Amino acid sequence: MRNWYTAQELAGVSGMPGTVQGVRKTADREGWEGQRRLGSKAIEYAFAVLPKETQAALIAASVANAQPEPVAAPLPVIAERDAVSASRLTDEQRSVMTARLAFVREIERMSQVTSQQRAIMTLVGLAKSGDLSPYLSDRVIRANDRKTEDRSLSERTLKRWLADYRKQGEIGLAPARRQKDMAVPSWAKDFLRCFQRPTKPSVEASYAEFAAKCQGERPSIHQVRRFLNKLSVEAREQGRYSPQELKAFQPFRRRTTKNLLPGDVYTADGHKFDAEVINPHTGKPYRPEITTVLDVTTRRVLGVSIGEAENTIDVMFALRDAIERGGMFAMFYVDNGSGFANDTVREVVDRLGGEMTHALPYNSQARGLVERSHQSLWVRAAKKLTSFIGADMDKHAGTKVHRISRQQLRDTGTTRLLPTFAEFMAAAEVEIEDYNNRPHRGLAKMRDPQTGRMCHMSPNEAWDAARAQGWEPMIAPPELVSDLMRPQVIRKTHRGEVAWDNNRYFLDALRDYQGEQVRVAYDVRDASRVWVRTLDGELLGEALLDGNASDYMPLNRVEQAREKRAQGQIKRGIDKIETLTGTRVEMIAPTSAPSASLEPAQLISAQQYAVQLMAAEAEAFVVPGDAMARYRLWQQLDSRQTGGEALTEDEARWHGRYPNHPDFASIQRMFEFADEQARA
Repeated sequence: MRNWYTAQELAGVSGMPGTVQGVRKTADREGWEGQRRLGSKAIEYAFAVLPKETQAALIAASVANAQPEPVAAPLPVIAERDAVSASRLTDEQRSVMTARLAFVREIERMSQVTSQQRAIMTLVGLAKSGDLSPYLSDRVIRANDRKTEDRSLSERTLKRWLADYRKQGEIGLAPARRQKDMAVPSWAKDFLRCFQRPTKPSVEASYAEFAAKCQGERPSIHQVRRFLNKLSVEAREQGRYSPQELKAFQPFRRRTTKNLLPGDVYTADGHKFDAEVINPHTGKPYRPEITTVLDVTTRRVLGVSIGEAENTIDVMFALRDAIERGGMFAMFYVDNGSGFANDTVREVVDRLGGEMTHALPYNSQARGLVERSHQSLWVRAAKKLTSFIGADMDKHAGTKVHRISRQQLRDTGTTRLLPTFAEFMAAAEVEIEDYNNRPHRGLAKMRDPQTGRMCHMSPNEAWDAARAQGWEPMIAPPELVSDLMRPQVIRKTHRGEVAWDNNRYFLDALRDYQGEQVRVAYDVRDASRVWVRTLDGELLGEALLDGNASDYMPLNRVEQAREKRAQGQIKRGIDKIETLTGTRVEMIAPTSAPSASLEPAQLISAQQYAVQLMAAEAEAFVVPGDAMARYRLWQQLDSRQTGGEALTEDEARWHGRYPNHPDFASIQRMFEFADEQARA
């Protein structure tokens, strides 16, 4: 709409002559207010002096040609709360509000040149005749927000929209929607008592039980379903899941490790292996318990211990391996299991200078990092074995493996369907190394130098990256770590001896502590010695197993007694035979001298065989009982083999098997650390 029109623009409009000259003559005759158009010689006349019929035609033409572009019309001030309220509308409400706002804006634009009433009536008339602009025509139906066929505009409707807009802003144009009735019906408590059970009954089964017990007005099953759909998942499943499982439906706090350094937090947890292994002690199948210690920052597996159940000893061995590989820690984050929540582990952590923190009960999600590593490491490894018994194992295949393996164990004592403990230990080391070298999606990305692509770092790469940035692990001396990780018990001395685990250990230094209590530290992997300390912690020394034991009698005296007893039994046997037969019986005593009946060549061959037999007995291969002595023997054999010297069959067999022993890796790391310290 404009306020000024030229004679050329008015010619032919309703109520005006059809020619420009006729318009000018009419203007001169009636004395219309005019002015020269800027930049032109044409005279333009004010909209207010034009006839009513002409004004209505111009307004109608303006509405028919209206465009959605905004104009510089004064807009009402909308409070900030209105903008916030509008943001809470649904898409349907916002669409209706926008369509109604288009008509309010159009009334405001037309009111600049005519009255509001005329503007409204013009819009109503154009809507009935279908002459509205395409922009407004498309919004008539949506603005009415009705389901009936009559969706035109009315004077009352437009005035109501305009009043709502001026009173409440654009939010006043939004239609109200019926909200859900969240009132709890009277029968809801009785139905939920049948529905919210750990057995997770279906809606139909719960409704059948509820209907049989209901004494008042009974709702239909459709009313019950509508009520359940109004509830949140957490409220609906209350009682059907345990508090721990219910957390899967609740919001959670995501933890980040980007501000931690390696070694700041170690976390550990036990996992029952999902495959059967041959127990090295009983020879029977069993599922080993694996205790894993993980560095939280790099996700690197540092320590692993394998036993029959989660216990203090396995936890301490896993922690010892972690400290030897990754250094000292600042915090040890574990659960409340019996293997972690005990005074022995806490004492060791305190002596190392760290802090042990326990997760809340029934809150395994808080330790999701180590829980997830079980899936990536141990469940993945278990699925490679035929003895896998996890949930993903085929039922019939698992039953067949179980039946055949037990039959083979009964018949032969061995089976190839179940790995031995040594094979399992070797495979576990391979799986740990593979896990530490595999990209982890919880770590930062880096560019692969070979492919040039961005990929997640592996735990070992994250560890090396931290060291490249200046961080270094705090390595404890192996002697200190080994000493701290030994479990200790209190025992009383008796004449230089201490008793532990049905064994007796002797230490001469205990003669001064007769009848006193001492602390005995032991190694579950080596029963040949214990370490004795005073109650104050002073080391007295190593007490050896049966260190004061000797033969009850000299060996030659025992041999003489055995020989005499044998001769007496022989003599009594001869006397009995002579009594029964009545004839004399003679026996030739055995002699070590060569038989006179042997030929000289046979005698020489027998002598050579005896010499070879004695040499073989003298050179028999014996494995020491001490762990350190075994490792030194392996080093000697390894040096001989490396130098080209041939080993005996027994030596070669033991040399190849000993690296799979649990002691080998820990003792080897201790020797390597000692060599590094010596070179430094």
